[in-house]
Formats: sequence, structure tokens, C-alpha cells
Amino acid sequence: MTIDSDSLISELLRQYPETLEVFASNGFEDLVDKDILRQIGPFIRLKTMLQTRHINPAIFIKLLEERINTFYSLKYSLESCRERTTDKLNLLALLPCPLKLPLQQAFDKYLAKEFDLGNDGLDYLIEGNANNQLSYYPYVDQFEDLEDIPDVIITPGLNNFFHQRFIQRFIDKGFFLDAANYQPHNRYLNSGIKDPGGNYTILAMNVLVMVIDHSQIGSTDFPKKWEDILNPEFEKRVAMRGQNDFFCETVLLAIYKTYGMEAIKRLGRSVKYGWHPAQMAKAAGSGNKGAPAVSIMPYFFTKTIKHKENITIVWPEDGAIISPVTMLVKAEKAQKLEKIANFFTSREIGNICAGACFPSLHPEVKDSIPESVAFNWLEWDFIKSRDIGELQTELNAEFLVSFNQ
Repeated sequence: MTIDSDSLISELLRQYPETLEVFASNGFEDLVDKDILRQIGPFIRLKTMLQTRHINPAIFIKLLEERINTFYSLKYSLESCRERTTDKLNLLALLPCPLKLPLQQAFDKYLAKEFDLGNDGLDYLIEGNANNQLSYYPYVDQFEDLEDIPDVIITPGLNNFFHQRFIQRFIDKGFFLDAANYQPHNRYLNSGIKDPGGNYTILAMNVLVMVIDHSQIGSTDFPKKWEDILNPEFEKRVAMRGQNDFFCETVLLAIYKTYGMEAIKRLGRSVKYGWHPAQMAKAAGSGNKGAPAVSIMPYFFTKTIKHKENITIVWPEDGAIISPVTMLVKAEKAQKLEKIANFFTSREIGNICAGACFPSLHPEVKDSIPESVAFNWLEWDFIKSRDIGELQTELNAEFLVSFNQ
């Protein structure tokens, strides 16, 4: 693999199409348009494109190389699911960025003690979900046999593992079990997030709150619940997670479940920016012109806001929206996977998650979430009674119509 700053954009993306995500997330969203790429790609070198945004070529090339290495590590992990011997276990974890490094360090330390797992007894890849979500999840919709799926897989959000095809093909047949041998402590038990069907293991929760920028809100009343930001006074004053033509599925589903399709149209009119939460945290309270008055972001990212004196965190009365961090463990290999499952459902991992502002369901773990707040979970009946994959596509399309007006 040789990438240098003289590489033509068209040739680079032809050889390494997986790097398109790196370009798009660093301000070159136009390359996603195939017509634009076809027209300008053969005539622009990497160094020229980077100069337009004052990006250091060496740093950017390192990002590209990391993306390529991650892509092929993931591809190897998927292929090893098919090729491994019957005795060799397999784990794939696509984790939220704040959890990736601490959980990987803890797991590596654990494997050093459990020699029988670490010594060629386990194929595993622990990666950041942001690096792999676009390249991995389409595989899920193509799985035909249980052997296609890692023995243990950990993912965040309401992704393809919650879609109707996967549920009917694998979940309803009891191929996976809830490996958390405990009841959550009361505040999370009451949220209903533990799977009553005993298939999904919920390790932790990414909770979404509203951040109010005092310099942008003006005389408008602070929103108290999610419905408030749908009102006309918040038109084009809200930021939520989004990229290109895709917006946060968890928020869209939660708003739709409570308020219906008309609310999705209203939300599209309210949202001005589709940003990564890190961008929201950087803008919040900065006083920059055009910054959003309200940002919908994970609680974790509120801790990174520099100008905390200029913001207020609102825990909506109808509940902080829950996006789960889920583990699937194959039931047929439950005994062989017991040590791995026990590790990821342990108090140690619960403490790591809680320390990163991802509340753990473990009953012995304390977190930093205010005691009085409510939670907004989509509910299992809602998830399993419809194809939320198709519904997400429909909601996103309806949202975009209003968003782009």
C-alpha cells in the first residue's frame, strides 16, 4: 500500500474505495456524488485537494492508511468466521469511540490471564464503530446461516441486527441468548430495556440529551421535552447527528413512535445541521455566529464542551433517548463462550462504561447520571412488531424532504 500526496483522487478512490468515508468526514462530502468524482477526480491530486482546507498531507495520509488497515482487518475477521476450525471462537466488537480503547485494553489484559483464549483460541477484532459501520452492516442483511455470524458480536445503536429479516431468521429461532445473568438495578429495569425474550444482551446505554446554547437561544423558552423542538420557533436552530443523507435513526424512531410522521416533517424543518457530536460540542457555548441553539448529543460529549458556563444540559421530561450497546452471544456455544460473556457483563466492564457516561445495567455499578431523570426506550414490542429497517429508511426520507427545504 503506497499513498503519497501526488496520488490522483480518482485513482486513490478506485483502489481504496473504503477511504471515501475519511474524505467525507473531513469536509470533502462532494466526492460522495459519483458524477462529481467522475468529472474532477482524474484531474486533482491529493495534495491539491488538501491545500484547499489547509490539511496537513502527512496527517491525512495516516488517516487513510488507518482506514485501509481497519477495512482489511474487518474483512479478514468476517472471512475467518467461515474458515475457522470448529474449536476456534470468534468475536467482533464495533464500539462507540469513547469505549473502544478502554474496553480493548481491559480485554487484552484479560486474555493475557486466560491463556487458553488468547493463545490462538480466539479470533477477535475490537474497533470503533465509526470506522466500520458503513462497510460492515450491509453484510448483516446478507447472512443466510448462523456460521456467517461471529460467535460474539457487540454493536451500538438500533442497527441491522434489529431489522426484521435478522430477527425472523436468527433471533426468533433462539440462536442467541442474553448472557447477563442479573436483573438491572431499578432505574434501568423500569425503563424496560432488558430484553424480555432473552436474546439480546444490553451492556450499556448511550443516552441522548439536549444542550442549550445561551448565546443562541435568545428569548425563546428552553425546551422541556422532545416535542418542544418541533415548534416553529426552533426552525433551523437545531443540530443532530447526521452525515450526507443519513440522520440518527434512534432519534427519528423515538420521535416517530411518540408523535407520528408529522413530527418527523417538523423535526426536518427544525434541524439545520447534521453533525458529528464532537462538532456540536465544539460549537456549543462558543458564541460563534450561526451555532445551533439546541444540539441533540450523547451525554458523553457534553463533558467535552469547553464553554460550559454558556450552556445548559436539558434532560427531557419525556426521557433521554436510549441508544443501546448490545452483545449477541451464540446459544449453541454458550459453554465455550462463558468466560468471554462473563467478562463483558462483569462489574469491571460496567464501571468502564459508566465512567464514560454510558450507563451500565449491572446492578453493582454506579454512574454519573442524575437520579431524577427519565429515559426514553423504543420498547421491544415496537422493535419486534415491525421492520424498523424499512421504517428507518422511510423516516429518513421524510425527514430529508423538510430538512432540504
